[in-house]
Amino acid sequence: MKTALYIPCFNAQRDIRSCLDAVFSQSRQADDILVVDDGSSDTTADIAEEYPVRIIRHARNLGLAAARNSAIKNTDADLIASLDSDCLPDKDWFSYLFKRMEMPNIAGAGGKMTEADTSGLFDKWRSVHMGQHWGNSKRLNPPFLFGSNTLFRRKLLLSAGSYNEKYRSNYEDVDISIRLRKKGFGLFYEPRAVVKHLKKDDMFSLLNNFWKWNFTYYIKEGFYKTPERFAFKLKDNIGLSNRFLEEDLTKKRHRLVYLDFLIALHHSLRDFDYFSFRGKKKSFDIAAPSKMSVWISFLDLDFFYHWDSAKRKLSTLVPKEKAFQQSFFALNLILSIFMKSKFGEEKFNERLRRHLFMSVFKIEDELLLNKMLNLAGSHQDWEGLLNKKHPNIDNEFLTILSSSFREWVEKLLYRFPGIVKIIKKSAEEAEKTISAA
Repeated sequence: MKTALYIPCFNAQRDIRSCLDAVFSQSRQADDILVVDDGSSDTTADIAEEYPVRIIRHARNLGLAAARNSAIKNTDADLIASLDSDCLPDKDWFSYLFKRMEMPNIAGAGGKMTEADTSGLFDKWRSVHMGQHWGNSKRLNPPFLFGSNTLFRRKLLLSAGSYNEKYRSNYEDVDISIRLRKKGFGLFYEPRAVVKHLKKDDMFSLLNNFWKWNFTYYIKEGFYKTPERFAFKLKDNIGLSNRFLEEDLTKKRHRLVYLDFLIALHHSLRDFDYFSFRGKKKSFDIAAPSKMSVWISFLDLDFFYHWDSAKRKLSTLVPKEKAFQQSFFALNLILSIFMKSKFGEEKFNERLRRHLFMSVFKIEDELLLNKMLNLAGSHQDWEGLLNKKHPNIDNEFLTILSSSFREWVEKLLYRFPGIVKIIKKSAEEAEKTISAA
């Protein structure tokens, strides 16, 4: 049988050379090797040209599913393997997957991804809570095959309709696995086919990639369709944080606890950013706003809240499309007194706000952060925002999240009397990791 292997790439210059070196060191070689350059703006294609590969170029970034489909269309191989550009396959990776395709009625096989380096806090958290494998045992018909490293029968991918290109960055692997299973074909998980994940995360990439991991599921389940369903999503975020906290506290992975804690607020803010569009968008690309835009949103909220303090309805100069930014600041200010009462020292509260700011907006601005902290400390009346009509602030969202968050924190402190100290220490490590980057 003729075999092909493709690597979908978008701005992969950091890892593509290591990946290709490992591909050409396989004990069993694919007959056709393709690199799909999905609109990269770096030197990915230039590096790939140094190797005996075929390069398929997209004029612009079309997304992961589209890159996979381009590879499928540009080869006539019977079996087609896929390897992410930040993966380093062991020398027998392809051989192990190939052997599994000799089994009857198997449409595809997938291997085990392990993290190459978990010394950093963010990479350690990813290895624990974002594992892309099904354990150490062989498994017939796992829920799906992780797209990072797979081998499929090409004709069966085509018969299933290929990859759904609306899934630009994830879930395309889950979707194709489900469709193949529904057609009566089997999948196989082969843990001896190992690839090492070279990814390095920062706080922004870690938390936002994890949010995107589950985004499609929540869309399909209708969590963004109505305010009532959205309220359940906010509670689910707290439940997710709670589960991770319990796991990491039980297993004494104390260094991860702060990130577990942060998820409840981060995911709820990211959800509200999407929900502001009332689910009208089919996909949601996370983009950092400009510093100017964020500054204006903050100053406008501060000015009109205190200028019109006696009014029931506040004014604003900020357009509706920037409404999320003002809700972000409002939530931080409303929770400031509560957080100080529970966690004491201002240093922790400063870190929490800074990390939320970085992970949601991908902006580091000490001047703006200090201004927000000063306002939180100098004015004790931010709760009043919940009683006023602000054209850009969703009072229902703020009320549900702030009250749910307070109730959750109270329960955490009651169940785990020493958790405040653990969270603070974990937050210090997160800060050191960021500073060292």
